[in-house]
Amino acid sequence: MRLRVVTDTDIALLQSLSRLPSVVAASRSVGISRDRAVYRIAQLERAFGGAVVSSVRGGKAHGGTRLTPLGDRIVRRGFDSVELIDSRPVSPPPPSNRVRGVYHALSAPQIALGRDIRLRVAFKAEEGEAVTVMVDPESILVARARFPSSARNVVPAKVEKIVRGVTPSASTLVVLAGSTRLRVTVTAESVRELRLAPGAPVWLYVKATALRRVGPSPGRHHAGPRRRTR
Repeated sequence: MRLRVVTDTDIALLQSLSRLPSVVAASRSVGISRDRAVYRIAQLERAFGGAVVSSVRGGKAHGGTRLTPLGDRIVRRGFDSVELIDSRPVSPPPPSNRVRGVYHALSAPQIALGRDIRLRVAFKAEEGEAVTVMVDPESILVARARFPSSARNVVPAKVEKIVRGVTPSASTLVVLAGSTRLRVTVTAESVRELRLAPGAPVWLYVKATALRRVGPSPGRHHAGPRRRTR
């Protein structure tokens, strides 16, 4: 009997996909990136040999997702050959990266991190405003050489250290991009194939939408003078 590995996060993701309209919405509700959600769905479908989620288009609900019978069976723990690995105590996953920079309201908005790094973002703020943004370690792609990509941010960096992740197959890179230190989640296979080691030069790929503003919304602290009432 082949053992299939399912995590608590997989179960939560499938449950969210059964009631939310998209993978993006479901991944946010679980607290993982969209890319990670797509990866986990693909891993489940490979392990169980079939689709676990189906898409629904049109109708009163304007489309959405729903579990297939296979996906529903996974959620109900309907397999004897499943190991639920996230139920055991593990170290917490690496926290999201928080960086602070200065917003520049250009035609392609960006934030400046010190004098050496500028990152394209997809949110609006005021020119010159100090903003804090968050980016998940799983939302950053690492490569040893530049390649064509739709990611708006391609940043040179250097590996400082490699930290073993919460599972044997995952690791966390601590990299330095200019004067900014970031954490990047990678697989153990990527570490071997890319020959990642402290001091190795790398390129980081980050989508503008992966940089989420945290803290007060733009303009809230610029309400302007109050009108005097009689």
